[in-house]
Amino acid sequence: MLETHLDFNLLSKCSNCGACYDICPMCLNADGYDPRAVIKDILEGRAERWLSSESIWQCLECHYCLEMCYQHYGFENAMTAMRLYATKKGVYPQQVKRGWDMFVKTGKLGEPNVHARKRLGLPEPKKSGKDEFLKLLALYREAKCGEHEEERT
Repeated sequence: MLETHLDFNLLSKCSNCGACYDICPMCLNADGYDPRAVIKDILEGRAERWLSSESIWQCLECHYCLEMCYQHYGFENAMTAMRLYATKKGVYPQQVKRGWDMFVKTGKLGEPNVHARKRLGLPEPKKSGKDEFLKLLALYREAKCGEHEEERT
């Protein structure tokens, strides 16, 4: 799965370079956060060991590593791929599940505070698009069920 989301050649170069390590806010401020260790294990086929680690969820996706990288392939790519891999394996922090549940329910990842927006002179938030999303989700699930039915016959 990781092979489809990561360019292992670029990831290997990333692992050997490490130029972005000294500008990464998480590397500078979180004890024990070392994306190079995650990348090394990915390259050596030991990515599974990081699935339950909070390290893969700590990347801020600030893009500093991408900005610094001469090949524009920062270790953010590895952390994003690992989060996707972990999620597909059913391993993720509870707040990820709560965020998804809220998104499915409301079409938003959070609700804007209407009173605060009025107080600040901000316009009403736009309609969420929840109904359209739920229709698409139902169609997707229906299509997936149809695929599974075809596989069984």
